Amino acid sequence: MIPRQNNSSAVSKMTAVNFSEMKISSNPAETLVAFSIGAGIGMTTFDPLSRAGGMLNFMLPDSTRANGVNPEKVPLMFADTGVPFFLNALIEQGIRPNRMKVVVAGGAHIMDQSGAFNIGQKNFEALNHCLAGYDIAIQHEDIGGISSKTLSLDIGTGCSRIKIFGQGEVKV
Repeated sequence: MIPRQNNSSAVSKMTAVNFSEMKISSNPAETLVAFSIGAGIGMTTFDPLSRAGGMLNFMLPDSTRANGVNPEKVPLMFADTGVPFFLNALIEQGIRPNRMKVVVAGGAHIMDQSGAFNIGQKNFEALNHCLAGYDIAIQHEDIGGISSKTLSLDIGTGCSRIKIFGQGEVKV
């Protein structure tokens, strides 16, 4: 029996995108991952023409209500500052808004299951408001619920995956 040869010299790389962070990549061997997204929102973008994409993982909707936090030091924590920052960084890398495949996950009611504060829903509303300014549509969303989610983007395929604790995985 002849051993199977793998002609690929690429080494698979997984990069975590933590809360209040973003990553942009054109490395086809890289997968961007945001773990345990609760009320915050993870957002992946991928441009099939440039074969590049990125991920943003923000926590709160509005930087003007940043109680004790300086939004200038952590702009990616908030939708209103983080989404434009992220989108402008993507555009600088040659990724065009009209070609972006956008997938979002999160917005859960983890600690606020009664919905009294509904931070997850406010995050989603803030995200949609920001995207409208760029004329960008969301292709797939998994928002709400009471379980945390893990969102990933495989740069090589442009495929996003959403894993919901105890419920399986959706490939987009």
